[in-house]
Amino acid sequence: MKRIIVFVLLFSFCSEATIEQENEVELVESTTSTNQVEESNDTTTTAIEVEQLETFIDIIYEVDSENSAVSYLAPKDFLNSKIEIVRGSTNKIVGGFTLSLDSCDLADSCLLITDLIISTDLTTLKSGNSIRDNAIKKNWLESNLFPSAIYKIDELILPNNDFDSKIDETVVGILSIRNIEVNIPFTITAYMDDDQIKIYGITEIDTTWFGFDAPTKFNAWEVLNPIGIEVELVAKRK
Repeated sequence: MKRIIVFVLLFSFCSEATIEQENEVELVESTTSTNQVEESNDTTTTAIEVEQLETFIDIIYEVDSENSAVSYLAPKDFLNSKIEIVRGSTNKIVGGFTLSLDSCDLADSCLLITDLIISTDLTTLKSGNSIRDNAIKKNWLESNLFPSAIYKIDELILPNNDFDSKIDETVVGILSIRNIEVNIPFTITAYMDDDQIKIYGITEIDTTWFGFDAPTKFNAWEVLNPIGIEVELVAKRK
């Protein structure tokens, strides 16, 4: 069995600005324990067997877009009376990274992640409301002009417990949206499942970091910062 890697990524976000009503979406929380990960988009609990892996060097992994998703979770406040969570998602994700697992001075073992770059097509975000999605493209996120969100890590070393096949960590990379780069941490859980690496990550961003205010409609509603970014990635060995 190969190796687990924790990892990142990506984002996509925002909310909209031209419609007063929308479907309520629950913010799904994902919790993990030593031997369990609860999938974020259903209630299925999957047992994770933590194994010890053999050393490996410079294995390339690529994102399996069909089994991956990036979502934004935007709190929307209606007339200061109630808050709903609007979720928009896409699986138009490409990219990968190189992974090594070996002995190191920092711990029993270390994961070395290099050349990580993952890109999400923001124009394909869907929230179940076409008016909102079009407003995001044209007015707020302006994804028609800036279609890609890119997350990059050149090199990252993660101490690992005795070559374990599961990791809970916080990783920091550079997120680029609207040609603005910001260092963004993701709290992640990642584990090896056969030759796949499965990754769940979550973070929060502020729209003003990327040059625009959160959507609002006077005396009707406003989207509140921060906005959650959730990633569910499957990476396959190349």
